Amino acid sequence: MKSVSPFAIFFIGCLLVGSVVAVDQPAQVVPRVKKIETAEIEESRARWPFLPVEKTKPPQFAVDSRSRQAMDQFVFAKLQQAGLQPNPQADKRTLIRRASFDLIGLSPTFEDVESFVNDASPDAFAKVVDRLLSSPLHGQRWGRHWLDVARYSDTREESTDSERRFPFAYTYRDYVINAFNLDKPFDQFVIEQIAADRMKSVPRESLAALGFLTVGRRFQGNADAANLVIDDRIDVVTRGFLGLTGACARCHDHKFDPIPTADYYSLYGILASMEEPLDKPELRCSADDEVVKNHLAERDKMLREVVTHVDSVLAAANQRMRNFPVEHLQFVVNSSPRHRITTGDIPLDTPRGLLTPGAPARWEKLLEQSEQTHEPFFALWHKLILLPRIGFAEKAKSVIANAHDFHPWVAQAFAEHNLASMLDAAETYGHLVERALKENSTEANAIRDLVYGASSPVPIARVEIEEDLGRFLTDRRLTQRSEIARAGEIRGKLDALETTSPVQRAMSVVATALPVNPHVLVRGNAKQPGDAVPRRFPQVLSNVDARAYADDGRLELAQAIANLKNPLTARVIVNRVWQQHFGQGIVTTADNFGAMGAPPTHPELLDHLAWWFMEHGWSLKALHRYILLSSTWQQSSHARADAMEKDAANQWLWRMNPRRLEFEPMRDAMLEIAGRLDARFGGVSEPMTGNSTRRAVYNFTDRFRIPALLRNFDVANPDTSIARRSETLVPQQSLFLMNSAFVREQAAAFIRRVEFVRAADDETRIKTIYQLAYARLPDAEELQWCAEFVHGATNAGEAVKQWVNLAQALLLANEFVFVN
Repeated sequence: MKSVSPFAIFFIGCLLVGSVVAVDQPAQVVPRVKKIETAEIEESRARWPFLPVEKTKPPQFAVDSRSRQAMDQFVFAKLQQAGLQPNPQADKRTLIRRASFDLIGLSPTFEDVESFVNDASPDAFAKVVDRLLSSPLHGQRWGRHWLDVARYSDTREESTDSERRFPFAYTYRDYVINAFNLDKPFDQFVIEQIAADRMKSVPRESLAALGFLTVGRRFQGNADAANLVIDDRIDVVTRGFLGLTGACARCHDHKFDPIPTADYYSLYGILASMEEPLDKPELRCSADDEVVKNHLAERDKMLREVVTHVDSVLAAANQRMRNFPVEHLQFVVNSSPRHRITTGDIPLDTPRGLLTPGAPARWEKLLEQSEQTHEPFFALWHKLILLPRIGFAEKAKSVIANAHDFHPWVAQAFAEHNLASMLDAAETYGHLVERALKENSTEANAIRDLVYGASSPVPIARVEIEEDLGRFLTDRRLTQRSEIARAGEIRGKLDALETTSPVQRAMSVVATALPVNPHVLVRGNAKQPGDAVPRRFPQVLSNVDARAYADDGRLELAQAIANLKNPLTARVIVNRVWQQHFGQGIVTTADNFGAMGAPPTHPELLDHLAWWFMEHGWSLKALHRYILLSSTWQQSSHARADAMEKDAANQWLWRMNPRRLEFEPMRDAMLEIAGRLDARFGGVSEPMTGNSTRRAVYNFTDRFRIPALLRNFDVANPDTSIARRSETLVPQQSLFLMNSAFVREQAAAFIRRVEFVRAADDETRIKTIYQLAYARLPDAEELQWCAEFVHGATNAGEAVKQWVNLAQALLLANEFVFVN
């Protein structure tokens, strides 16, 4: 696409005109109104996403002479069926610019272009592709694509600055970039991001991969924050790797896809069986020994505060277990549907004090154990709890009078009381437990051992306090509790310290002391637990892994996702790669391969690429090379009238779609052309200020305060996993290019470059600007336009301004902003 007159662009403004890509709409699907049955799951395995990936043979047809790869045959066969012809190959200058932005997100240099143009060898373009793939800039470009999927952000949501920051989010970003540069096999990439901590032998640096789970939202201030965090993680795992909207099954069976609510809670049990340690694992140091020593000393002091606080909370919690047996047992009674006398939340505040969250459930577990072992102390309880609330007093008299073999204390206590309700029975039992704590007798010792002994679920373990303090910090109902408020204060101080830490740490997770045994929550309500479900892989994929996981199951989940037998994972990632190279995927809904997603335009091609990808060791670089060396990718973007009439959306790939640069490569290319780009690898994220010259992928990503500039250029919102960025054309984009101080500064830096300053005359200066901006020389007409423009200056100051205007005009033109 040739640039238009710089005068017209600069003084009239440029309207960025892009190709509008039509997205296939899914076929009309009627929402499910009944529960998913096993037979329906079985039937769903016959749908294309769940069929095994097979090695498909290229179609038999009159192969176009331009077909370079087997994948071309799948594309050209579809074109033949549609009565279309592919475009001819793009010229060499277009190809190298397209490849450069695709693979490293920056424009090629004039020297690189000329070298390729003058290289007549048959593997000339392959050498270009190999050079770009081996560049460390490649990981920075493709890492950004994956960070959209991983909903990467350096912050939580709104709160104070120290609480908002994820001090070590950048270590996940650096892990991703490094993984793409090293061409880490994608199956290993998957496993490390879900379960690096559970792998037997993995480099310590790979623990940073767990940021995939932990850089998401925290829903601070929401009463259901803990469950919403897990919901977010289920969403990013299922959409990111499997192309399934698994989170849609939280409150009911999926309305369209074979994902029952039971499968959602199976995944919930897996992802709830982990916690984020306060003492995160160290990766590397980035300062001198003295600085590190001082930092670690201050950090250790804070960690000791945490240990002291946890000990204090643990002692207080277990003391409340001993102090309030009456209240805990009454809470259990009031929670039962048969005896409940209140509606809504049952308060933990009691006249004698505040109960520990989760404590009544421990007493309920104690009662379950008692019933299973048939011990005598709670034998009467198990009979009384079965009575209805209405008419309880009369029925209780009969039960007490006719029951035998009770514990002697129980027999005596209940013979002396007329029970009005089960709450009275709970009070009586609570007082007997209190009595056992005070006396020293055989009966008292037996009751103490039953309720508070080593095999009882009532006493709280230290690790549980650590987990609970972290979890409850996000619950607005509980942050006023003194022990939780104090934990938040200490953690806030630690986070503030870590934001300037010279020691890099991983945002890792560890398995909880005991895995969560999940129950279906009726309509997603935590207060309405339903049937128990095992921790396992979704049932529609049981041919990959049908086990119920004995431990937390996170490693098994990761391995099932990365399994060669899994029909989704390879299809999903090759489709994502295809989307980035062609502007739209073979499945245009890249994170939804379900019934409401778009069907693949080229299903055989998708399977061919998925098989090829796995056969070549899950190598993303090999996949890039395979695609870029194809005739399909190397077509020109010329919009032929005959083809536009038949396939304006380019569904059948008769040409390459011209695309507007995303914000990051556009900004980075401006800095590079100005000679100011800082492409250093890694490190703490830096604010995107007017003076920032770091590559955009290293700029600070604020989940709560997304700058208007980034929103205007469709940068991904990190609140959720993004499969494909929006592509809008709005006036603010052109206005930014015309009026931005940043763009103006790059134009000014443009003409301060040595190549420009040392140019002997205006013609050489104009050629230099074109070489830097477009990696080509201007034609005669452009030379004339530019010369007329800069010659209008009346003094030296005006002349400099005119050159800056000219440089900015070139940055505004379609030739710079679009890739053909």
